[in-house]
Amino acid sequence: MNRKQRRAEGKSGKSTVAAPSASPADIIFAGALHHQQSGRLREAEIGYRDALARDPRHTDALSYLGMLAYHSGHKDAGIDLLERAIASDRRNPYPYYNLANMIADAGRFEDAIELNRKAIALKPDYVDAYCNLGALLSLRGKAEDALTALIAGLKIKQTNSLKSTFATTVQALDPAKTKLSNDLLHFLTRAITETWARPRDLVGAAIAAVTRDPIIARAIERISNTAVESIGDIFSRDEALHVSGNELLNAILKTSAVPSASLEKLLTALRRTTLHDYLANRREGLDIWLPFISALAQQCFINEYVFDGTEREGEQVSNLVADVTRSLDQNSPVAPIAMALLATYMPLHSFGEKEKLASRDWPATVRALIVQQVVNPGIEQNIRETIERLTPISGTISQKVRTQYEESPYPTWTNVYAENYTAPIDQIIPARFPGANYRNIGNGPLAILVAGCGTGQHAILRAQQFWRADVLAIDLSLSSLSYAIRKTREMGVKNIRYAQADILEFTSDKAFDVVDSTGVLHHLENPTEGWRRLTDAVRPGGLMHIGLYSSIARQAVNAARETFAKEGRQFSPADARRLRTQMLNPPADHPVHAVTQFGDFYSMSQFRDLLFHVQEHQFSLPQIKTILADLGFTFLGFETRWRNAYLRRFPEDPTGVNLDNWNVFETENPTTFMEMYQFWIQKN
Repeated sequence: MNRKQRRAEGKSGKSTVAAPSASPADIIFAGALHHQQSGRLREAEIGYRDALARDPRHTDALSYLGMLAYHSGHKDAGIDLLERAIASDRRNPYPYYNLANMIADAGRFEDAIELNRKAIALKPDYVDAYCNLGALLSLRGKAEDALTALIAGLKIKQTNSLKSTFATTVQALDPAKTKLSNDLLHFLTRAITETWARPRDLVGAAIAAVTRDPIIARAIERISNTAVESIGDIFSRDEALHVSGNELLNAILKTSAVPSASLEKLLTALRRTTLHDYLANRREGLDIWLPFISALAQQCFINEYVFDGTEREGEQVSNLVADVTRSLDQNSPVAPIAMALLATYMPLHSFGEKEKLASRDWPATVRALIVQQVVNPGIEQNIRETIERLTPISGTISQKVRTQYEESPYPTWTNVYAENYTAPIDQIIPARFPGANYRNIGNGPLAILVAGCGTGQHAILRAQQFWRADVLAIDLSLSSLSYAIRKTREMGVKNIRYAQADILEFTSDKAFDVVDSTGVLHHLENPTEGWRRLTDAVRPGGLMHIGLYSSIARQAVNAARETFAKEGRQFSPADARRLRTQMLNPPADHPVHAVTQFGDFYSMSQFRDLLFHVQEHQFSLPQIKTILADLGFTFLGFETRWRNAYLRRFPEDPTGVNLDNWNVFETENPTTFMEMYQFWIQKN
């Protein structure tokens, strides 16, 4: 029985046990439904037909027989039976919903939308219909209408499917034009803080919403046109209360680097003016900023102190450090706002008095900073010495890449998005790529290799996503692995083994069902050789998830690198901060201008990865097509928010697997794969 069959079960509201007053057809139907729920599909079909022989208009028997026929490959018969079920009882919402699922699979999206609307009209609390309606509207490019439906469903019951579909739809919005209702802002805040998707994927829409707030918009304009010295030059007291209490802004600051030049300028102005006011003894009213400055300090730790500062700020920070150190040495009180300010400029674990900081009582917002910046790095340092080593790291390029990631673990993250539920891989992949030529690999224990796990996001995702998964996660960098292990323990995930290893040296006695190598192969000395080595680790019929850089999407990156190479620039954190300031204000025709559109521009390790990586290869889709043929893989599909746009552009490819068409699409839309090509393939 597949996922759709299980999802369809229970929609009629019938119990598997017939009521004492049930008709003979009802009794037979209840038995047939029990057979279906137990996986005895042939017996279920016989039972449904027997019930219909007794009552040809039995709505539930028509519905379930129709779903059984449809999912057995008899699609026309299934649709016909659901249409008969609707005709037998036009007040029953469930056949409308189930027929909508069928005809949506057949590409009849507008008809499916109308059927879901009818189901909702008959049953206003039908959250599954709201979810499907939202998904279909989003598929048709009607993101605002989709959000209206999804929010209506979320206000009734917050199911995992509704949360996931809301998060996906938000990513397709044009937030500059979307009506910002209180409901939208509320659920967007929850989506970020509760990780309905990766915070990084939602933060663009969230920032667009925040910067449309009239008070924040005026402040951004004010600092752009006026020299400001005091925080009072930016916000009045009432405005300060409004901004400090902005839940969406605080959610952004605490979860993901802020990929916005205009918001970054406001944040750095607030940091600078608050520091000035504190040291100038203009402290009246600063306490209302403590929650916000604490959130900003968390943001600065997340982005690895990528924000630049003036020379004067550097002197003032030195004075603040001396002031705080003196107070701690004398066992005198330290203002919480002083600690939060200090943490916006330097990680507290680098502060000479970190043990004294951790031992004091602080307000909750500052205590969160102590945990983030003192306690957790200490845990990671202890973990580092215990990490298993599987291979030597002997290649020159591998050693250079390892050094980079020891210095700049990539990426820093707070929360990882997990799938709505843990399920067998034979359900998840077909649901993700409808119609793709996927061959079931079985529902036994799943051996997964995450090759190049970095700081652990993909390893945790795979461990939580797939039923009976057993994950081995390897990486070059002990710093990255230490972070990954701490986060894995923090989340209570038990089915991951971490180890240090070089892909080009890695061998395994056992074959893996799934190998995930995302954002890794393009940093190897020989990516094709690394890919071939990982291919050898995949069992026949097994899967790979691959992430590679696109040469089309990274044209601006290449232009910037050429410019920096001519200028003789090399990476250091201090130089990176100054360089970013210059890049945020370039002439319109400057080759580095477009690089600020990459999310990686907005944190230190990712900025280094973007523009100063010691080794990078880039790929085109024709190259990938050739490699897949050479290695013996079937392409299953891209993971991309552009999939719906592609399907509208190439309706003749409903499975979305034609790489020649995708190459045309990417040429027409060069930002399609700005992050990476991310795709699933299956070994032949």
